[in-house]
Amino acid sequence: MITPADYTDDLATAEEFLAHLRPSGAHWRTFVRGKLRWVFRGQRDASWRLLPSAWRTDCTTREEIRLLSNATYGVDTLGSMSCMLDCCSLTVPEAVADVHRQSNNELGMLQEFIVHSNYAGLPFPHSSVDIRVQDFGWAASFSEHIEDSYPGFEHRRSKIFDQVLQTQAIEIPEEVYREIPKEEHHHFRALERSWPSVANFTMRNSVAALAQHHGVPTRLLDWSHDSRKAAFFAGSGLGEDALGEDKKIAVFAVNPFMLRNHTLSESELGEGEDDREAAEVLLSSHSLFVEKTDTTSYLAAQEGLFTCPEYADLFRILTGEYPTIDLGLEKMATWRAKHSEAGDHAPNIRDYIRRVTLPYSEVDQLMELLDDERIMLTTLMPNLDRFKQCMLERSRRKQRIASRQAT
Repeated sequence: MITPADYTDDLATAEEFLAHLRPSGAHWRTFVRGKLRWVFRGQRDASWRLLPSAWRTDCTTREEIRLLSNATYGVDTLGSMSCMLDCCSLTVPEAVADVHRQSNNELGMLQEFIVHSNYAGLPFPHSSVDIRVQDFGWAASFSEHIEDSYPGFEHRRSKIFDQVLQTQAIEIPEEVYREIPKEEHHHFRALERSWPSVANFTMRNSVAALAQHHGVPTRLLDWSHDSRKAAFFAGSGLGEDALGEDKKIAVFAVNPFMLRNHTLSESELGEGEDDREAAEVLLSSHSLFVEKTDTTSYLAAQEGLFTCPEYADLFRILTGEYPTIDLGLEKMATWRAKHSEAGDHAPNIRDYIRRVTLPYSEVDQLMELLDDERIMLTTLMPNLDRFKQCMLERSRRKQRIASRQAT
């Protein structure tokens, strides 16, 4: 089983850390000939998975999502077969209802974000103040069902989608059939084989990208083409008390070329459509997308781009968890190692993802080095309102460094 230790480089000093992150180094080469670019993301705690903010389970985040998604303006809620289930004593399977609740919360926050941007007279990348939920995802449909749910959605089918949807088949007591017209019986017989369809959201959309950059919880993750800027976000905001803890920051790197061209497709995963491991490999897939830099000045300053999950809601239904890009790549590398023939020239996990860590005790020195290269809050979030915070953090950091040098 591949683990984070297989792609982690632990560095001891800020100087070594920053030098290691420079993408010109030969250690960033992959099994593909030629020089490939990487993208980078900083995390304040190296032990954290690459979990998007909308899926975090701490009490503060969940309460923020509850409040932010309590849309007074309103967004169309998701339903599946509700028109049929209303006429009898059946309910939507809990796993399906669970992903619908989460998706509705995320869409509700985006709707509120657009409405308030409009109130303030700020530009936003959307043609109206009403979002279309169909613009943020698609529907996975069972191969034997007609497309009579999720109107307006693109419907996609695959054997692995069938495998997931069959886990949500419901048992219908015979007395239910006595409650409904005979001409509807075939619909309910189908539900005993499989749930018909599920909305799956990628949030690959300009509105979600803008909201993510301004603190709204989404299922996107921010990345940067510049490893120094990722290092800044890994080290910024750590208070004096935290800096004394025995922890590490991390900069993660993923390789866009490998992510785009050398992940496993459904056909490569084989004909064993009932293979749970193969399903998890496919459904944990992520992709990168680049948003227009004029969407927000922050995006241009940070040289930013995003990753989004391709099948997150289906993965959640199958496993009970949402997928992270690091865990997905570990699953793929594990599957490939298990199924490769001896002597195959195949990529390994380090061709896709790296994690570079630095102890908290070195963070102040790292931030000083970055400051020397003009990587600071006011250049990454170009706004004069950041000036005071930037100057205070710099002064406090210099005092801490001077105090340590004096002892």
